[in-house]
Amino acid sequence: MTNSFNDMHNCKSALFIGSNPAEAHPVAMQHILIAKEKSNCKIVVADPRRTRTAAKADHYVSLRPGTDVAFIWGILWHVFANQWEDKEFIRQRVFGMDEIREEVAKWTPAEIERVTGVTEQEVYQTAKLLSENRPGCVVWCMGGTQHTTGNNNTRAYCVLELALGNMGRSGGGANIFRGHDNVQGATDLGVLSHTLPGYYGLSEGAWKHWSKVWDLDFEWVKDRFDQNKYRGKQPMTNMGIPVSRWIDGVLENKDNIEQKDNIRAMFYWGHAVNSQTRGPEMKKAMQKLDMMVIVDPYPTVAAVMNDRTDGVYLLPATTQFETTGSVTASNRSLQWREQVVQPLFESKPDHEIMYLLSQKLGIADQLFKHVEVKNNQPVIEDITREFNKGMWTIGYTGQSPERIKAHTMNWHTFHNTTLEAEGGPAHGETYGLPWPCWGTPEMKHPGTHILYDTSKHVADAAVISARVLALNLKARVY
Repeated sequence: MTNSFNDMHNCKSALFIGSNPAEAHPVAMQHILIAKEKSNCKIVVADPRRTRTAAKADHYVSLRPGTDVAFIWGILWHVFANQWEDKEFIRQRVFGMDEIREEVAKWTPAEIERVTGVTEQEVYQTAKLLSENRPGCVVWCMGGTQHTTGNNNTRAYCVLELALGNMGRSGGGANIFRGHDNVQGATDLGVLSHTLPGYYGLSEGAWKHWSKVWDLDFEWVKDRFDQNKYRGKQPMTNMGIPVSRWIDGVLENKDNIEQKDNIRAMFYWGHAVNSQTRGPEMKKAMQKLDMMVIVDPYPTVAAVMNDRTDGVYLLPATTQFETTGSVTASNRSLQWREQVVQPLFESKPDHEIMYLLSQKLGIADQLFKHVEVKNNQPVIEDITREFNKGMWTIGYTGQSPERIKAHTMNWHTFHNTTLEAEGGPAHGETYGLPWPCWGTPEMKHPGTHILYDTSKHVADAAVISARVLALNLKARVY
């Protein structure tokens, strides 16, 4: 998300595609309604269903499911035909738009209607409305990403914003609504199967970097892994199996898997199977496992659909109200969450469960080498300082626990639209110190409210962030 919910107050238009915030993101929806009232924001909703968000739209388009890219190309066909593109922005900051023009030229209004079901007049009206009301943002969610063409969808949405010159501007941007609490933060900390924290990937260099952060001997870390090579790569540097395909790790012939054996145990930690496909195979895989563990506040679908009578363990975890720590919102800003009530019944916080498990596995001393443990609970502040030490790729380094807490305790000093503190101990800083927040906490970088904004100095914003991320991606490719 390049901007923030609050910055959307400044939008003159907003395209919601694969997004239904009125039902899925009700807090964000309040900011969208403020934009309508404050800035007369024109809302366009493109969705196969007439949703509750569409009820608030100035213009609603019903497209066939899975035709997002064609619809965006249809909008761009009219943008280019009428020369509504931001020519100067493209000249200064965009590479490859000529190739986009060539592709878009193939998608005539007639072809767009054939593929998407949307008439030429509806597409033209969408393009005209977005072009006449700038800056504008594009908002998408899982409705856009969870397709076989999800990557192409997100690229197309961003291309539209680049063509209209909406990137790096207040009221513009590519705004991807994630879970309000900590979906962004969980991803940043490397819970995916193909990366270490901060999107460092799994190269030997990445492992050496984090071994240094953790103050562990790299060779010791390396020895924790299977030392065999599969197709020339060791498991340590090989991308793991994503959650959507763990089933194959159980059921596939082990000769086809890049590890010693099939998966024999599965942890479902804060995740259920409701959103995954291949249900019959999943049930079969669950039944074949030696052990299945569900860590959740309550028994989920995963806990009951497998019909097992043994080898299933339910570990009750606390809710957000029963624990404390830093969480990262959709717009990349951090907040310190305070504990509201003590854990109920036998439930434990996630980090306590991790500590107890690491004790059983004999790695607790290494895993929490520089993290104080009190009553079996690792101190969250120490964990925050640890990821501050390592995440230079995305500027997750300047937000100390003390700075985050100061923001949370003085939230009343921050402007509701600019998110900038006006007076108080955090004067001039952006609420939540959204990353990139460069340097060390002592350097007092204010955090970056809007990505790619060239109007601000690097010390005040993230002018350099696009270049740093690009260089990081290039390094990973090579």
